[in-house]
Amino acid sequence: MSHRVLAPIARISLAATALAPLALTGCSGTAGPAAHPSSAPACHAPGKAILPHTDGTITENDNGARVCLAKGQQIAVFLNARSKDSRALWQPVTAQPSSAVRRGDSGVMTLPIGVTAALFTPTAAGDIHLTSRRDSGGTWAATLVVH
Repeated sequence: MSHRVLAPIARISLAATALAPLALTGCSGTAGPAAHPSSAPACHAPGKAILPHTDGTITENDNGARVCLAKGQQIAVFLNARSKDSRALWQPVTAQPSSAVRRGDSGVMTLPIGVTAALFTPTAAGDIHLTSRRDSGGTWAATLVVH
């Protein structure tokens, strides 16, 4: 008789154990509705810092990229023309809005011929658009997504 009493209890215990992980998957530790995905494209971390006192590097390969950066972090930009032809050289990199970024000067850079460089430190959160162009007509752009 005791066998029949334990069987339903064992089944309830087994069902509760099986359902517990499903109930916990909705727990996020915060109250309220779930966050909605942003309509803006995601950003990615900058490349490894190659200059001292910088927090990352972006290059001509990051054309069109959205790069994540925290306010106050310094980013180095290196655009390599891969040519000594003056029409292929990149013009100085500009930032818009210019009021949201401080241009830096490391004082230690001696650039190879054909490389255009810039250092930027965001001073405000938001998107900062970096651009450059070539006299031959090429353009480069990247966006710093500053948190």
